[in-house]
Amino acid sequence: MWEHLSLLGMGLNNSLQPLNFLMILTGLTIGVLAGALPGITMLNAIVLVLPFTYLMGIVPSILLMIGIYCGGVYAGSITGILFNIPGDPMNVPTTWEGYKLNKKGFAAKALGMAVICSAIGGFLSAMVMTLASPPFARVALSFSTCEYFAVILLGLTSVAVLGTRSVGSALISLFCGMFLGTIGMEQIYGAMRFTFGIRFFETGIDFIVVLIGLFAIGEILEQLSIKGKKELVGSQKTRTQLPGIRDLWMIRNTILRSFGVGTTIGIIPGAGATVASFVCYGVEKQVSKEPEKFGTGVWEGLAASETANNASTGGAMIPLLTLGIPGSGATAVMLGAFLLHGVQPGPMLFTKSPDQVYTIFVGMLIANLLMILVGMGVARFFAELMRVPEIILDAFIIIFCFLGAFALRNDITDVWLMTFFRILGFFLRRYGFPIPPMILGIILGPLAEGYFMTTLIGAENDFTVFFRRPVTICLIIVSIGLLLMPVLRKIGKKGKKVSEAR
Repeated sequence: MWEHLSLLGMGLNNSLQPLNFLMILTGLTIGVLAGALPGITMLNAIVLVLPFTYLMGIVPSILLMIGIYCGGVYAGSITGILFNIPGDPMNVPTTWEGYKLNKKGFAAKALGMAVICSAIGGFLSAMVMTLASPPFARVALSFSTCEYFAVILLGLTSVAVLGTRSVGSALISLFCGMFLGTIGMEQIYGAMRFTFGIRFFETGIDFIVVLIGLFAIGEILEQLSIKGKKELVGSQKTRTQLPGIRDLWMIRNTILRSFGVGTTIGIIPGAGATVASFVCYGVEKQVSKEPEKFGTGVWEGLAASETANNASTGGAMIPLLTLGIPGSGATAVMLGAFLLHGVQPGPMLFTKSPDQVYTIFVGMLIANLLMILVGMGVARFFAELMRVPEIILDAFIIIFCFLGAFALRNDITDVWLMTFFRILGFFLRRYGFPIPPMILGIILGPLAEGYFMTTLIGAENDFTVFFRRPVTICLIIVSIGLLLMPVLRKIGKKGKKVSEAR
């Protein structure tokens, strides 16, 4: 207990160091601006700043990304409430209620409710992360390569199933990512794979290039291809009115439910803030005494969506820090930042560098508190920013993408690869193939292969080793269950239709 408190004190002291605190504040500002501007999104902003973290230490880099993560998840509510345009899919339920409240004359109060509920959900989930991660990591220390393979397998199957409409398209995207991860030198025996005699491919495809191409530029091409988009014309200045204690007390049950459900969903790899937002919105509609009013401007719907959004952020950080498994697209980029700095997140991180871990804990708590001030400031003057033509914003993003891709290895080939992946990302979106499974396949695929091969070498190629350890077999069964879940749902629906027909 005292050791835990002393580490928290050390983390607080480190977080308040000028550079670390500046990174939190800078990340929040970037995240709120990027999340509020339609077409940019929080995830694109994290990808774009990743090349600029090379000259930083790992702690300021992660704090910068955490600031963007927390601020960006909330910020899409600003344009949703003011202009009926959600900054990100996770803010769609917020838009359903917030814009109607705006039309009723409650724009200022709706903005205040959104930022306060986001801060509460994010802060409480960060507390859960702080308290739950150390014991979770101690349990993970007993894991062998066999258990780690099963954990990564669970992460891969969860990403492929949860939150996607088509399991087939998600699995195709996942396997394509895993294939891309095999290009280059094999890590166990040192064999070259799929290089086709090209020396550049011997070191593999840098997943940062893939991230920039698929997410940042791919999203811009998708936005530019959409015809008949709503244009934001003119400007309106709206002050943010924070809700009072009485207002929050009236929706306390909504906030607590959404915090609990959102944090739990955030822990599940691949679910993320969008799933948490829609699920919690649906839960509140089910438990409401007046569900027919949802969609007409209901405070409970707005609070549920925004609390769940940011509650998922702390939950998603738990598997990243304790197991090295990203719980969302944003934490997948953070995993890339860890690896770029030569740091492998997981239980050993808590043993070797507890000061870094607790600085990240406290930094996330501080970020959620500062988000109130930053969010209020951006919401007040945001209408002026919306006057910037979208084509100019897209041009600046593309320039930064090319600079970031070239700066990775100072090789123009990375720029060509990024160009290829931006085109690929455009067609993947156009034909309904989800992007996150491919990204996590590139990152987690080589890890799964390494743990699989190491386990077999240690067991003298005895495959039954995966079915002799209780934790491993339980995780494999859960993974198989996730893959079979959509099939079982379809069978259940068909059976229900047949019984109704009779």
